[in-house]
Amino acid sequence: MTITDPSTADLVAAATVGTAHRAVDLGDLPGPVRPDPLPADPAVALLDAAALAALARRTAPAARTAPKESTQPAAEHVPVIPDVVRQMLGQFQRQPVLLVEALTLIRQAGLRLPPELVPVLLDDGRPAVVAAARPVTGEIGRLLMTKNPRWAEPSPPDPADRTRWDEGALAERVTWLRALRRADPDAARNVLTDGFARESATTRAELLAVLGDGLSPADQDVLLTAAADRSRAVAERALDLLARLPASPLRRDMRALAGRHLSVRRRLRGPAATVTPIAPAEFAPWPPPSGDPWTALLGRVDPVDWPATFGGDPLPLIAAGADPLRPLTPGFRAAALAFGHAGLARALVSAQLAAASARVPPVVDPELWWILAPADARELLERLLDDRRLRPDQVEAVVSGMPRPWPASLGRLVARWLPSSGPANGPAPRSLWDRWATAAALPDCRELAALARAIAGRATGEAASTLVTRAGHAATLLTVRAVLHETLCPPGGNP
Repeated sequence: MTITDPSTADLVAAATVGTAHRAVDLGDLPGPVRPDPLPADPAVALLDAAALAALARRTAPAARTAPKESTQPAAEHVPVIPDVVRQMLGQFQRQPVLLVEALTLIRQAGLRLPPELVPVLLDDGRPAVVAAARPVTGEIGRLLMTKNPRWAEPSPPDPADRTRWDEGALAERVTWLRALRRADPDAARNVLTDGFARESATTRAELLAVLGDGLSPADQDVLLTAAADRSRAVAERALDLLARLPASPLRRDMRALAGRHLSVRRRLRGPAATVTPIAPAEFAPWPPPSGDPWTALLGRVDPVDWPATFGGDPLPLIAAGADPLRPLTPGFRAAALAFGHAGLARALVSAQLAAASARVPPVVDPELWWILAPADARELLERLLDDRRLRPDQVEAVVSGMPRPWPASLGRLVARWLPSSGPANGPAPRSLWDRWATAAALPDCRELAALARAIAGRATGEAASTLVTRAGHAATLLTVRAVLHETLCPPGGNP
């Protein structure tokens, strides 16, 4: 019996509005709620029946429903990692670089994590760690990711669904447009231009940058229009993209303008450069630069074109610190970074190192170091490390952007500098020791671990305790990485 039974429903209604408005035949009530014997007074009988109905509702057993079938993960067919690797993962919790490296090796070895580690790593707050963990969580991980979408890999935007574009915030619109750009560059360009003028200046600049993905001559007309935008930020973004198109009118005009004001000629004593001032009005019909004209101009001329543009190669003069070219250094830097030109970066870094003197400590521009060719980076770093005035933070800035893994020669070079490069000729900060230990190529870890132990064994003087601690910790990291590599390295080659 429930409250929805017709007889009890009538009983509730009558008790609520009174017998004068709603009559009820108490003899038809179910046994559990029918007073026995029935009181002579109908009102008293009705209240007794209502009380019995309330008691019946409270004491009736709850309705039983069939239990849902529990969802179990599918059987695992991928072997779990060895215990030694499991222990190492625990040691890497504070070293995200090594944790990602270990998870990558586990994937390459065709292994999976033990179940107890899966939720821990999926719930890690570092996106790179979670991304590396997902492929090695096995069937239990796939099940957990269906139960907790927060752990699952974010679904990429659907280029066929315009909802994000029409209704989303700026970041969502940019993400969707990039997805469409990868799928259909022409369609993305058409979507961008439709209503482009009605967007805010900030939005126009951000959306226009999407054309940098897969930039092609087909985008030129859109960029030429945007170069005349009322917003300087939008116009500058368009000019930067036009400078990346070798046959664009901007590149042609900037080459011609640069060639009229800078020339490299061969003289009896070697090449020489001649530089004349540039007036902002000479940039017409393009927008005049807001800053230094030479910096804006050189940043839009590919260094590959410089020998033909200037009548000779200026890179040797730049490296030598030729006086006429020194005021143009910001422009040379802008060109090196804009076009990723390793040769120009080498010339600029060489000039910086040559400019150091007894009174002038070395200047370090990390972004230029990061685009050097590996052989040039190693050669120039050796010159830089020879200067005793070099600060550890300068070295940290340089090596932080160098591609990993480091070649063994670079690891040996930095190892010679670490023991006595800190304050008062003490050891370098621990952060540099850790970077050195985590940047080494896996096959080189055994060799460098032995080198770190040898450094610790030779430690003397007031800073010996600190040196032993830092070198010993680096040796431990290198040894653990070596064991990890030897345990998980797939047959037939290095990961």
